[in-house]
Amino acid sequence: MTRVHSRLIWVILISLLVFIAYLYWDPSAQNNQRRGGDFPVAVTTASVSTSAMIKSVSTLGTGIANQSIKVTSPTSDFIIELNIQEGKAIKKGAVIARLNDIQERARVTELEAILSDQKRQLGRLKNLASTQATAQSLIDEQQTRVNTSVAQLDIAKAQLAEMTITAPFDGYLGLRQVSKGAYLNSGSVITTLDDLKTLKVEFSVAEHYLAAIKLNMPFNIKNAAYGDIAFTGKVSAIDTRLDPVTRTVTVHGLIDNSDLRLRPGMLLNVQLVLDQREVMQISEKALVPQQDKQFVYLVNADNKVSRREVKIGQRIPGWVEVISGLNNGDEIVVEGIQKLREGSIINRVGA
Repeated sequence: MTRVHSRLIWVILISLLVFIAYLYWDPSAQNNQRRGGDFPVAVTTASVSTSAMIKSVSTLGTGIANQSIKVTSPTSDFIIELNIQEGKAIKKGAVIARLNDIQERARVTELEAILSDQKRQLGRLKNLASTQATAQSLIDEQQTRVNTSVAQLDIAKAQLAEMTITAPFDGYLGLRQVSKGAYLNSGSVITTLDDLKTLKVEFSVAEHYLAAIKLNMPFNIKNAAYGDIAFTGKVSAIDTRLDPVTRTVTVHGLIDNSDLRLRPGMLLNVQLVLDQREVMQISEKALVPQQDKQFVYLVNADNKVSRREVKIGQRIPGWVEVISGLNNGDEIVVEGIQKLREGSIINRVGA
């Protein structure tokens, strides 16, 4: 019985050794193992191209009317005429409101009559002077009276003009604050007037960028009301002082707003374009840093990769400028570089 068990154990051991030897020396298994080292590596590639590289700074801004005033009463009196269509356009010089001007008109008429009479008297004295029948002092006194009346008449006409309130520039009227027949005190607000055809954008930029900001520099704005729609403008003014607390400089820009979509008071997302150049650029993910050098994997015609040193320049989020080392049209590996080595075969996947 013991001999039978021993023989069975030996048979099992010999069978295992034969099976292991078969696997080790099987030609198909050896071929698979040999090919395993040459399996293509799945990567994502991209072609090198030249495109616009934009260096910009983002900040928040506020919309301001290019011209904006509160239309107020210059004096105290009753409103006898009111021409306000809320939100409507109005031309420069158009009458917005008129105050009770009966006394002012009467005063102008009175002074015009006095001045006319004094001028006739001055004329008679000058005629008498030509015949030496009157003294020069009388002519001088009368000339003084005429000059005084002229000054008084100018004042009266100015006071009369104040009773008619007109638009000082083309714009759009705001909400009406008073009603016809109301008594206004001097300085009472009647309505507002805004020039909305051009929107002024006010924003602040850190002093770090001060040297790069120039007049007429382009910028883009976006607002929550219009989603991803961008509006373009140019820098119109740069403050001469920096805020000592925030260390920022205030910048003004102008945007064409002929369609009136933008309004004063809007919160705006501003992107100021500091520099824009056509450069050769690649994705930052393609770079393989090694000490103080940068490398990329260049794809050859036979789908093998070779490591290529590149010299880089300006960086923006996600992208980097290539100064030398690559040419337009070169294909480089963007994703999957961790699994690559010199001479690896690639298999392109994704986009």
